[in-house]
Amino acid sequence: MFQKNLKLFLLVGGAITMFAVIYAINPGLALEKINRLPYDTSYVFLIRHWGIMVGLMGFFMCYSAYKESWREPIILFSFIEKLFMVYLYISNVFDVETSYLNERFQAFGITDLLIVAYTIGYWFEKYKSNEMDKNLI
Repeated sequence: MFQKNLKLFLLVGGAITMFAVIYAINPGLALEKINRLPYDTSYVFLIRHWGIMVGLMGFFMCYSAYKESWREPIILFSFIEKLFMVYLYISNVFDVETSYLNERFQAFGITDLLIVAYTIGYWFEKYKSNEMDKNLI
């Protein structure tokens, strides 16, 4: 199931991830309208950097749907990047001072958790398929 739908997964997950580029283009609008957070110009470089980095991650996920030789490194990189976001989201629950941010980043946390789970399923299915191929030889 995971291998069969990998192209669709990369396109949909990549397109959603690419949306983060709005933080690079207009960080004030993104923070205030999407996350309902105040925009502090002191952090503009970090916000824009995050936006372009994650936006490009989404672009490369979409591109790897068509460029098979790119898939494995892109999938690995996106898994690590998204797993860290999931870690930040979960660890933030226990920090009284910043746990309110989880509500404002809930869509990111859920999306990244789903992408991480799908990636694990894909790798597990691929591993099992390789094991079956070895047993046939």
